[in-house]
Amino acid sequence: MNQFEDVPAKLGADLQQEVFDRLSAADHIYCLSGLGDEAIHDWGRVHEYFHEFVLIDRSAGRITLLIAADD
Repeated sequence: MNQFEDVPAKLGADLQQEVFDRLSAADHIYCLSGLGDEAIHDWGRVHEYFHEFVLIDRSAGRITLLIAADD
């Protein structure tokens, strides 16, 4: 069920390429938690819930930092 409205086609394609494809290709996914107040940006408290992941894709030789908000 879609909570708000349909995702625009261009945004959906970008999310697929930049997020979902990288997640599925990752050899390892690490969830960062409890980074402490010193890691919070000045505007960090504007959004309530952030999720931070490090994705490691050895075959592509790539490390990705993925930061998402669920608001």
